Amino acid sequence: MVKKSMTVKLKGGLEARPIAELVQVASKYDSRIYIELGTKRVNAKSIMGMMSLELDNGDEMTVSADGSDEQAAIDEIEQFVTAPEVAAEK
Repeated sequence: MVKKSMTVKLKGGLEARPIAELVQVASKYDSRIYIELGTKRVNAKSIMGMMSLELDNGDEMTVSADGSDEQAAIDEIEQFVTAPEVAAEK
């Protein structure tokens, strides 16, 4: 299992479109992936779960992944949530 804290750096936080894109990123991996914010912990492959987190720019979240491709999953999720230019283009 790999666990990593990261800060959301997307302009406007994770609204509907970026949330859907993040779920797609997580869904590419076989590992079980969870995102924690405060006391909430949700499956990163669940659009409804991710929407319930109400992540915003500057929030510190923890991503955990467990499985054969856990490190790759963590790395790509971190790249997605910490790349403000990606969200600005979409």
